[in-house]
Amino acid sequence: MANRMCVTILCLLNVFFGVVDVSTEPVSDPRVCIIGAGYSGLGAARHMQDYGLNFTVFEATRYIGGTWRFDPRVGTDEDGLPLFTSAYKNMRTNTITQTMEYAGFPFPEGTSSYLTGDCVYKYLLSFTNHFDLIENIQFQSLVTKVQWADDIWNVMYMKTDTRENITEHCNFVVVATGEYSSPNVPHFEGQEEFKGKIIHSHDYKDAEDFRNLTVLVVGAGPSGLDVAVQLVNVTSKLLHSHHFMYKLPEIYGNYLMKPDIKHFNTTGAVFVDGSTEEFDFVILCTGYTFSFPFLNYQSAGVSATKKYVLPLHNQVVNINHPSMTFVGVSKYVPGIVRDIQGQYSAALAAGYIKLPSQEDMFQQWFDHAKDKPLTDVNVVGNTIYADYLEGLLENTPIPQPPRILATLVANTSRDWYEDLLKFRDNQYTLISDNEYEKMYKPTEKICLVD
Repeated sequence: MANRMCVTILCLLNVFFGVVDVSTEPVSDPRVCIIGAGYSGLGAARHMQDYGLNFTVFEATRYIGGTWRFDPRVGTDEDGLPLFTSAYKNMRTNTITQTMEYAGFPFPEGTSSYLTGDCVYKYLLSFTNHFDLIENIQFQSLVTKVQWADDIWNVMYMKTDTRENITEHCNFVVVATGEYSSPNVPHFEGQEEFKGKIIHSHDYKDAEDFRNLTVLVVGAGPSGLDVAVQLVNVTSKLLHSHHFMYKLPEIYGNYLMKPDIKHFNTTGAVFVDGSTEEFDFVILCTGYTFSFPFLNYQSAGVSATKKYVLPLHNQVVNINHPSMTFVGVSKYVPGIVRDIQGQYSAALAAGYIKLPSQEDMFQQWFDHAKDKPLTDVNVVGNTIYADYLEGLLENTPIPQPPRILATLVANTSRDWYEDLLKFRDNQYTLISDNEYEKMYKPTEKICLVD
């Protein structure tokens, strides 16, 4: 298996890309183009500003915030674009406040450790206003093509109000389009026969829409667990199909765990254990995929599928063209990792980071990827992200975040699975760089962001 993986990677690098002769020397006073004004793009923009760089953020919608901005609509927005946000009513984070803060811009003291989606959005608005980022954000600008030609990036975008197509020339590009906008929608045998309705959690907006219905939730990732918790006291019966092993609280009165789906029928489904159930509605909490429809892969020197992006040095830098970085493609990491990746991108664009040779970057990437399935090439992981950051920030001017945050992430991740219904009632306070306090404060949802 490992040998086949090696062959696959070598073919991708040598056949698809060919030999690419690149320079890692920074351009003096570069024009930086950032794609996306969500959490990752805003963080990168602030750091570009700190380094005194000339930058523009291209945002397809009329708003900042990406997936943190709740929109009650389903399908398309007022400009006819597909809705990129996957937020839903009464959403709360599953990671604590301290790991979602931008560097030097903390949440107000006393804010709940587990935030509502609305509070996170207010925080992003406050951050944007505090650093005067709006003047550098070009709204209603849907990037449609990014191509490397004549030693520069050609970034084409469409103005969604006028439908005019415009091309900008950029010396440095940051791809920060997020990971929660392109739903992964599996196909099940017989699903066309089902007379009920099937949606992806991307289109889930409000638990009240499912009151007194029998609902099947598919998947036990973050969305699947959260949607199940929201629906359990609302639906007449909640079926939950998944193969993830964790202990559920026994208080789920109308909750019934089911194994994987074998096939659908007109009124419900047959499961792999031979059991059958009838239901009105299916919510597919089956995750999201990478999507970069604007990238001209051949000229850009990267390969991307729904499952992975490669080859990236330290999960950020396009090895074939180091004047392109990706912020936020690392899987299973807290927000501060995305913020630091944005700062790394800005320091690189400003010439404060000297990269290894292209050969060394390929070797490091290959050593990282050779024993992994391609689907895990971009995985970092919540519990080991501090080790990743140590490698990323070595020999850079960017300070390491305190290790206590990594300890917090590991401990709170465990709480999530051990106490699914109540883990968000815990309040965490950092006492020092080596110590924190945990208190149980049920029902508190305090947002002190202006």
